Amino acid sequence: MKTDLVEIFQTIRAGLQPYATRGYTVHENSETGYDLYSEKNIENEGGKTTERFFGGIYINGNAVEVKVNTNEFSTSNQELVRFGDDKSGLKLTELDDVKLKEVETLIEIIHAHFKEKEWI
Repeated sequence: MKTDLVEIFQTIRAGLQPYATRGYTVHENSETGYDLYSEKNIENEGGKTTERFFGGIYINGNAVEVKVNTNEFSTSNQELVRFGDDKSGLKLTELDDVKLKEVETLIEIIHAHFKEKEWI
C-alpha cells in the first residue's frame, strides 16, 4: 500500500505516459501534474473541436487526483466499484494494487471510446 503522494503520482503517471505514443499530446508534464489531450480536428454540431481532454493526474493539496474524460461516456457498467459514483475524478491518499488496476482499466476504457469515436 502506497501512501506517499509523490510515489502514488509517479506510479499512475507511469501507466498514463505510454498513451502519449497512442495519439495523444502531453499538455502538462511537471512534478505535480501530467495530462494528455487529443488534438485531432473533429467536426461536430457546434463547429470544430481542435482539442479534447483525455486524462491527467495531479498532486493537489493532500491528495492525488486522477481525472479522465467521461463526459461523453458511461463507465457505470464497468464494475469499477472502488471509484464510487464519480468516475470522472478520483482523489487518492493511498494506492494498492487493486485500485491501481481499476485506474488502469478506466484509462483503457476511455482510450477505447476515443478510438471508437475516431478522436485519435
